[in-house]
Amino acid sequence: MRGRMWPWLLLVLAFLPALLIQEPKTKLQPVSSHVFTEAIFQNPNNLDPALASNAADWQVASNIFQTLLDISPTGSIVPGLASSVTYRGNIVTIELRHETLANGVEVTPDMVAEALVRPLVAPVNSQAARSLLSQVVGVKRFEEGKTKYLQGIQVTGPNSLELTLKQPAGPGFLRNLANPALAIVPASDQRQGGDNWQFTNLIGTGGYTLTQWTPDASLSFSKVSGQGPQAVNLIVYSGLSQALLAYENHLVNAIPLQPDQLKQLTRSELAHVEPLNVPGDLSLYVNTTQKKLALPEISLTRWVHAAFFGRLSPLSRQYPSSIQSKPPQSVSLTVWVNQNNAEAMQLASTLKTIDPHVIIQATTSTNLSQMAHAGKISAYLGIINQFPHGVGIPLVPDVSFWLFSHPVSHAIVMEHDVLSWHSVP
Repeated sequence: MRGRMWPWLLLVLAFLPALLIQEPKTKLQPVSSHVFTEAIFQNPNNLDPALASNAADWQVASNIFQTLLDISPTGSIVPGLASSVTYRGNIVTIELRHETLANGVEVTPDMVAEALVRPLVAPVNSQAARSLLSQVVGVKRFEEGKTKYLQGIQVTGPNSLELTLKQPAGPGFLRNLANPALAIVPASDQRQGGDNWQFTNLIGTGGYTLTQWTPDASLSFSKVSGQGPQAVNLIVYSGLSQALLAYENHLVNAIPLQPDQLKQLTRSELAHVEPLNVPGDLSLYVNTTQKKLALPEISLTRWVHAAFFGRLSPLSRQYPSSIQSKPPQSVSLTVWVNQNNAEAMQLASTLKTIDPHVIIQATTSTNLSQMAHAGKISAYLGIINQFPHGVGIPLVPDVSFWLFSHPVSHAIVMEHDVLSWHSVP
C-alpha cells in the first residue's frame, strides 16, 4: 500500500532536476482551488503545434492556440476560431469570429492567412501542415520558392478569407482545418521572439499564456480569457507510481491514464477515474463470409468489465443472432487489432486471458485496413467496418481515461487526448 507521506529519499530523487533550478516549495505546496495541476510524463519537445510530436507538446499547444474548426467528442465538425466555414465547388469561405490574442491584439484575416502559410516555410517546414494544405492551389510552387505569395489563400473582407482548392472541397478538407497542426500561430510570435519564441512569445487565442517553463520539471500557465482555472501547472513525472504519490498527497489534480494502467490503481482511485469520450465506438467486426468461426465463449459484459475494471459499460449485451450460434467443426477465432490503439489492445489482451482459444494478432493500422478490405482476416477490433461483407458488434465508446482529484462533470478532451483546461473547474 502506498504511504500518505513522502519518503524523504524518494522526494529528493523525484524533484532533483527542479531543485537545481528553482525553490522546490512552490512545487510541493498542495494545489489550491484556483490552480489546476496536471501530470505529464515527458518533457515537451516543441510547443509549435505544427511540429508537436508527443503528448506534452499537444497538451500545451492545443490549449494555447486554436484551430479554425474543432472536432466535437461525437465527431462533428464545429466552429473554432472561425464562426463558419462553407464551401462551394473548389472555394472554401472562412468567416472569423471576433477574437483577440492573449496580448489583446485583434485577430484579422491577414493574420490567419499568414499563420496558415507560416508552417510551410523555413524554419518550420512542417510535413504535417504541408500534407493538410496540399489541396490548396499554389502550395507546391510556393514551397519551391517560385512565388512570393500562396495563390490559393486570399483575404476577401474585414472578417473573411477564401481558400481555393485544386478540386471540389468536402468535409475531408474541413477536418484538415481542425487538425492541431494547422492551429493559428501568429507569425509575429516567431518574428518577435526569435529562436526563443516558444519561451517568450507563445501568444495565441486559446485563453492561456505560458508564464514559466522549467525544463524537465514543470510548466505554468495563466488564464487571460474564458472559463477554467486561473492557473494551470504541468508537472513532469518519471512514471505513474510517482504521479500517484503526488495525487495521494494532494499535489496533482489530474493524471492521464493508459487503459492497461487501470490495474495499478487502488479501488478508491478507480472510483475517481473518468472515461472522457472521443469520437467513435470500438467494435468487434466479424467477416461474415467466413462461416466456420467460434465466437468468444464469454459474455460481452464480462469481457468489457474485466478489461476496464468496471469503468466502462458494454454497448452490446449479446452477439447478433446471425453469428451467435457456434457452427459445427468451427475453428478458433483470430482477432486482429491495431497495435497503436491502446483501448483496443486492452480489449484484445483481456479477451485472450479469459478465452485462451482466441488468437490475437497485433499489426499496424495500414496493414489491418488492407487485410480487412481484402477480406483476408476473420475478425478485428476497430472503429470502422472495413470488411466488404461484415457485421460489427459495438463494445465500448472510444475514450480517454483520466484520474481526477475531484468531480469534473463537464471535462472534455480534444484531439491527441488533450484535456481542455477551459472544461475543468
